[in-house]
Amino acid sequence: MKQKEIIIQYIPRFPELHEALEKFRFCVFVMHRRAGKTVMAINHLIKQALLCDKPFGHFAFIAPFRTQAKSIAWEYAKHYTAVLPRTVNESELSITLPSRNGSAKIRLFGADNPDALRGLYYDFVVMDEVAQCKAEVWSEVVRPSLADRDGRCLFIATPQGPNLFRDLYFYAQKEENTDWFAASYPVTKTSVLDLEEVERIKAELGPDAFAREFLCDFNVAAATTLIPLALIQEAMRREYPEHIWKDSPLIAGVDVARYGDDSSVITLRQGLVVHPQLIYKGLSLTDLCGRVVSLYNEKNPAVLFVDAIGVGAGLVDRLRELGIPVVEALASARAIKAEKFVNRRAEMYTELADWLRAGGKLPDDPSLAEELAAQEYEFTSTGKMLLLKKDKIKEKIGRSPDKSDSLALCWFNAAPITTEEYHAGLKLNTEADTAYEPLEY
Repeated sequence: MKQKEIIIQYIPRFPELHEALEKFRFCVFVMHRRAGKTVMAINHLIKQALLCDKPFGHFAFIAPFRTQAKSIAWEYAKHYTAVLPRTVNESELSITLPSRNGSAKIRLFGADNPDALRGLYYDFVVMDEVAQCKAEVWSEVVRPSLADRDGRCLFIATPQGPNLFRDLYFYAQKEENTDWFAASYPVTKTSVLDLEEVERIKAELGPDAFAREFLCDFNVAAATTLIPLALIQEAMRREYPEHIWKDSPLIAGVDVARYGDDSSVITLRQGLVVHPQLIYKGLSLTDLCGRVVSLYNEKNPAVLFVDAIGVGAGLVDRLRELGIPVVEALASARAIKAEKFVNRRAEMYTELADWLRAGGKLPDDPSLAEELAAQEYEFTSTGKMLLLKKDKIKEKIGRSPDKSDSLALCWFNAAPITTEEYHAGLKLNTEADTAYEPLEY
């Protein structure tokens, strides 16, 4: 058969990234806005589809939403395949191309409908704007679909704080993960945008948004993040001598597991210090009750806040039957400062954030840091603060924020930061306050 040369009008901005995609099975590319990551990804999908030597090749481009995939990638896919023999299916958002072993299909999907991805196999997948995708789409759907054909995956996005994309980026940099590759392309490295335009964008966005969107900085919090990751990391590095906190009242917060994958967590806060958390997975309510009773008898906390939503109400009842003084903590309860917060959950997380700024010490725990940094807020039409719902946090990080919720319970009564604690945190030269009565509110 006579061969015909076909030229696709695509000139790579970053040819080294295509080389990395050929060499490594999993690639994570952090790229600034307008760097051309979608065009690069679509053209690599086209190339892989044409060169696929397996029968019935399957290739996927996944965006957070199907409508988003269509708006950002569909026209590019049709444009760059226009010179090829192809079959375009507009309703399915798919393009079928000839391949080395018959044909191969490129299809666009939305991560908001993971069921549409299930049951299929893939030779190559692009996950675009991974920071906005549910974590389980990768772990429960995409990753298994690559197994039987040794499929590959490209992750591309711009940083948006702690989430799946950040975790994958740092995972890919570990020396032992030889199948993985990571690269970062901030605007200072690419020369894609005019320097004067970059300066205008910097002035308009402000330092945090510019660092996140154009300098590819994972450490800058999203605009709606309640507790910045940098503040959390600083709190985990702090160290205080025992005399700073040992005479402060001991406050306990107990978050009760609701579902099989959740954990029950007990947090102990003493002045400026939060002690390492106690984490229990798979305990029955009776067993958890026994652990709480044992802790109460051993530590004698000044107050014991127990999450009373759902199964937690049963724990509260049983503890009271045993004579343990417990405070029934409902995150959905009316806020103490009702003019500022929609509910007690938003209020106690805000008090926690203020405590961190005043010098609070957290245990060094990356998963706790991720849960805290995932807390986002918004304001209602009446100007009251509301936090992102717990199930949305779970979608965002792939698990329930049990550790951070247990920690926040230690501020259920919106305990103020005392002057003594504040100066102890800043100067390490003042005894911690011992007069705070957590049940006075």
